[in-house]
Amino acid sequence: MATSNGPKKAGCAFARRATAAAVAVTVLGLISGCSEPVAKKEYDVPRALCGMPVDSGLLSPFLPAGKKVRVVETRPVPSRKLCRVDVDGKWALMANLQWWEEDVDVSTVVLANPQTDKSAQSTDDDFFYTGSGAVKLVKGCKNRDHTRHLLYTSVQLSDPDRGDTAAMKKLATAFTEAVGRSDECS
Repeated sequence: MATSNGPKKAGCAFARRATAAAVAVTVLGLISGCSEPVAKKEYDVPRALCGMPVDSGLLSPFLPAGKKVRVVETRPVPSRKLCRVDVDGKWALMANLQWWEEDVDVSTVVLANPQTDKSAQSTDDDFFYTGSGAVKLVKGCKNRDHTRHLLYTSVQLSDPDRGDTAAMKKLATAFTEAVGRSDECS
């Protein structure tokens, strides 16, 4: 004797299988690339900051994805050279050369650079850095236009979440060494 629930149970089982199949197709679609495309850098990473050669591999981790990069250099006063790296019209990184009077304590220089005010200090007292910024003394740098002054470099990120302490230390060191070999120190 057939029960009256037989065809109804078969219909429910079919509906469950159909729902499970639809979920599987949706998951596979997402996995196979139907989601949003991953943003990438469509520009060449600069090979210099403030006219100083820097390995683009050291700079690249700090720059966001985008289509266009532009490096803007200014010298608002004789004691400062500012270099801003913009990606798609928004600043991503800033590098600076800063001449300070030799009696100014390095902590003042650090406080003047917002991304380094809570930074780790190196053992030689002339290098402060975090994942999002650094200040470093250019040792032995002399310039007849800046007598009784010391030259410091600084690097700052606009987005501290892009920071990486070890990578920042490498970038700031390479940038500072390039400045020390340049005409700024002649």
